Amino acid sequence: PPRPRPVFSHFQRQHLENYFLSKKYLNKTERLKIAEALGLSENQVKIWFQNRRVKWRAEV
Repeated sequence: PPRPRPVFSHFQRQHLENYFLSKKYLNKTERLKIAEALGLSENQVKIWFQNRRVKWRAEV
């Protein structure tokens, strides 16, 4: 069975959005720093940014 989708808290979403507004692409170091600060895995941050870029391109 597929894993359930992670549910990000309001605080986590807000901070991810703020990071995204300043920078659309992260390097590994930045990803690790954000993941640690928000209590997420590096992979969760990576996937969130991938999905957010798709949404951003659709908006433009």
